[in-house]
Amino acid sequence: MQRPIRTLTFLASFGLSAMAAQAQDFPKINLKVSGGNQTQNLFQKVYKPFFTETLSAKTNGAITTTFGSLEELGLRGPEVLRLLRQGVFDISEATMSYMAGEDSRFDGLDLPGVTVDIATQRKAADAFRPALAKALETKYNTKLLSMSPVAAQMFYCKGDVAGLDSLRGKAVRTFNRAMSQMVEGAGGSSVNVPFAEVIPAMQRGVAQCAVTGTSAGNTARWWEVSDHLYALPMGWSMTFFGANLRSWSRLDEKTRTFLEQQFAELEDRMWAQAGSDIQDGVNCNTGLGPCKDGIEANPKMKFVTVSDTDKAAAQKILRERILPDWAKRCGAECVAEWNATVGKVAGIEATAQ
Repeated sequence: MQRPIRTLTFLASFGLSAMAAQAQDFPKINLKVSGGNQTQNLFQKVYKPFFTETLSAKTNGAITTTFGSLEELGLRGPEVLRLLRQGVFDISEATMSYMAGEDSRFDGLDLPGVTVDIATQRKAADAFRPALAKALETKYNTKLLSMSPVAAQMFYCKGDVAGLDSLRGKAVRTFNRAMSQMVEGAGGSSVNVPFAEVIPAMQRGVAQCAVTGTSAGNTARWWEVSDHLYALPMGWSMTFFGANLRSWSRLDEKTRTFLEQQFAELEDRMWAQAGSDIQDGVNCNTGLGPCKDGIEANPKMKFVTVSDTDKAAAQKILRERILPDWAKRCGAECVAEWNATVGKVAGIEATAQ
């Protein structure tokens, strides 16, 4: 399939170049960057300013980017890693679970119910970082620069939903295997629908519920096709920024050091925005509190809390279905890494099959 013309036009302007001219001791470079979904707060408030303003301002114009969202590039998301590995992009944002088909480690931070608050999730992510960085380098020709969640993942549903049992018989949009297993364990069926196509899918009845972050669904206006927001934790939609290793190696040492420092600071802002987006997304969708960064839904969605019975049922599905399947796919070495890092932080142990 040919890429859309706008993508080819956009990519035609790319090209990593290093020139003799200096600005604050940095060689002039232009980095080609893909940056996620433009409807999300993370994109508008964190990614876009960083790549289009911050890097240039801090280097007196020496470091610039040709930067675009998935929508602007005509991309759906899963293909970004292939393009990054091939060097089509110098730096890309991508969703970790999209790579789990090649290495199940990338599902290790998005198993529903392992962590249920963002502070614990960050500890788990920091602990698991070396394993993910190594896998990215060896399998994707990519240097890990930063990672963060989008926000807590919850259910946007059309029609009455009172709890986990209400998912029985419903088709639910999910985007990784562990999410699908949680839905199927509750008696529902999972459908794979790209983020940008969820609204028409729910309008056509292809799905009755869809999982995404509290703010991501709000700013994408999913409340126009759903009326219940069910708060069962379904993971975090972990994302990362990575650099193509060939492009990275062509940068001088000072530029690499500078970029590593800047991405470390960017990561802190990403986690802060994701943390703020959790409750703000709930508020904007339901009217339960002030809506600061999103869109006030009209009409408001009904917020469905998670009962103790649902929490216990979800943990049972996690331990009896999701973790054993993931451990079997990932293998003994991977499971040992996970138990010593994520599992230790969360107080959960997986067993290799």
